[in-house]
Amino acid sequence: MPSSIARINLPIVLIAALLGFSGCNRPGGATSNSSPPANDSQVTSESDATNLHQRLKTLCDGSLGEIGVAVMQVESGQMVAVAGGEKLPLYSVFKLPLAIAVLKGVEENRISLDKKIRVTPEDVAPGSQFNTDLWREPVEKTVSELLELSIVRSDNTSSDKLMELAGGPGAVTERMRAFGFSNIDIVNTVRGFTDHRENPNTGTAEDLALLLARLQRGDLLQQAQVSLLLGFMERARTGGERRLRANLPADTQVADKTGSGDDATNDVGLITLPGNQGHLAIAVLISGSKLSIDKQEKLIAEVARTAYDAYVSKATSATH
Repeated sequence: MPSSIARINLPIVLIAALLGFSGCNRPGGATSNSSPPANDSQVTSESDATNLHQRLKTLCDGSLGEIGVAVMQVESGQMVAVAGGEKLPLYSVFKLPLAIAVLKGVEENRISLDKKIRVTPEDVAPGSQFNTDLWREPVEKTVSELLELSIVRSDNTSSDKLMELAGGPGAVTERMRAFGFSNIDIVNTVRGFTDHRENPNTGTAEDLALLLARLQRGDLLQQAQVSLLLGFMERARTGGERRLRANLPADTQVADKTGSGDDATNDVGLITLPGNQGHLAIAVLISGSKLSIDKQEKLIAEVARTAYDAYVSKATSATH
């Protein structure tokens, strides 16, 4: 974990990640001595955090498999996690760090969003017919269009072409290390994983929640790139409506990236709380569960609603 996370020795896993306090949170190692922004929605007390942790743990105990959960209140940097340091397969969640690496290349003038990339049927990576049909004939797509397809439709072919632009899996992992994330390991393309399924891309819920929080805070990318990526994530069409979004109020803004495989059901995203209550970064990774996919998705939805209610109810009570 990045050194900006200070673990508090409680009976629960409570992490106060005071973003902006440590040089590893900002490119170039700049430090900040300012306090995190005040926000009424943070679960401030040990008892509040204990209660939320217990509710999350009860949900996780019913997963019938491995699960990692992390919930971070973005503006305060406070995190509550259950097995949040467990490395688990990402599947298509890897497309989030990949997109960040590509957009960082855009900022460094190594990659142009307008650059056209030729994609042929020979380039097609295994995936859903919904996406494979995009590539029946050779076509040119801009980098921006490939990013959109990778995030919104979770298209594997677009993602593998973007991986080439980023310099390969090792380069994406190095980018994550440079940002301070020691537990996000991108080791394969989609096509590579098809041939070597023993080597999945992996990550922890804690690192992914912090990645999302720092993305929202503007610590990783400039605002233009943040807005582009979050806009794609808000339009995601890969089952997120059955996961993080499913039990939230209908008008809740959610930007997420799902991941699914033979033995994994994942969703990570940013939830905008009502009013001026900030954002929650949530990562839920489930692996090897004996539950049906439908029940795993319902579990993710319950985690999101439990966290949402904890922070919204805290903020509401603070105003009375």
